[in-house]
Amino acid sequence: MATILQHGMLIDGLAKEPVADGMLIYEGKEILYAGPFCPEAAAQYPGAQVLDARGQTIMPGLIDAHVHLTMYGKPSSVMDFLMDSATYTALKAADCAKKLLYAGFTTVRSMGDKASADYAVKRAINEGMIEGPRLLTSGKAISITGGHGDFVPGDVELDSIGETCDGVDEVRRAARDRLKNGADNIKLMATGGGNSPGPGTVSQLTEEEMRVAVEEAANRNALTAAHAIGADGIKRALRAGVRTIEHGSFLDDEGIELLLKGDHYLVPTLCAFRTIKYGPEGGVPDYVLEKIHYFATAHYAGLEKAYKAGVKIVCGTDTGTPFNCHGDGAEELEMYTKLCMSPMEAIKTATSMAAQALRQPDIGVLAAGKTADVLVVKGDVLANIALLQNKADLTIIHNGKLVTGTL
Repeated sequence: MATILQHGMLIDGLAKEPVADGMLIYEGKEILYAGPFCPEAAAQYPGAQVLDARGQTIMPGLIDAHVHLTMYGKPSSVMDFLMDSATYTALKAADCAKKLLYAGFTTVRSMGDKASADYAVKRAINEGMIEGPRLLTSGKAISITGGHGDFVPGDVELDSIGETCDGVDEVRRAARDRLKNGADNIKLMATGGGNSPGPGTVSQLTEEEMRVAVEEAANRNALTAAHAIGADGIKRALRAGVRTIEHGSFLDDEGIELLLKGDHYLVPTLCAFRTIKYGPEGGVPDYVLEKIHYFATAHYAGLEKAYKAGVKIVCGTDTGTPFNCHGDGAEELEMYTKLCMSPMEAIKTATSMAAQALRQPDIGVLAAGKTADVLVVKGDVLANIALLQNKADLTIIHNGKLVTGTL
């Protein structure tokens, strides 16, 4: 039986303007019609369930291109996940996946998880064992010895979110191992980071090391992403052919030119800077706070410059990092509007642009033939984009099935 949502404001994920009196028709997983209210279109589906969406926004389900399922958003996230057993890690990841779905994120990309738990969570979601969004997996990130993601001291045996690889042969083997296990994405640590010791901007994986990972990913039509904080590391990753740049702090003019030349995307992860607001009272180490303050000024300036230059920007939150909890990611879009974007532009970063970056042609847009991943939000999100953060006011439809909410 078809379902008809009518008389809501419709944002299709592509158009510059919404449809004031919109209508969406879907049956099973497939969208049959999306556009202006049309009695003739509705008449083609006698017996359909008809729902009135007046005063609400009908839009595509959100996409988050950067989450960590095995980190919990606590101030001590790094220490916590290091101490967790593999079994508990998988259970925690399943819980986090459900929270993401119930916040309106119908597709997410996991970007480095302990015990490669994202593989198991994806299988459980796909088999209907647990609730969760469409999940694109990376397994563990690839880092260098002593690099970002190598959080464990050399004389301690604990599992982490990264695997250390030194040299092109080790990186190639690690990439092939992930692809063998079904990874949708290869995550590469191009530089240091805020939560690891040492300078955050120092380059780590070499251009040659990243290039072999890109080659292996291309052989399997998989994605590549680079954690990159620092101009040199960003440019190394782009020259190596990495598709998405994660964070992108200290992006310079040459880096922007490289982003524009190829099929590349910037994933800003502004939610990661919540540590600045909550960290001092939350027990975050001083060295982490100092680095994040240092990153932030350059990060905001670089993002604004990239946006003005026309760089393709994709929503990613770095959910799971300190003070960055699963289910709170819609604030990322509000942050974009405070910095440089219109509400519609911000929404596109989490819908059509994200789908393009992640090579998911059937989602991110409300149009006939696309997958029925739909949000219905009480109120006008273009007038107040923060409405997306009110989880109690969301009706969420994923793969044509009602997850939660009532119109």
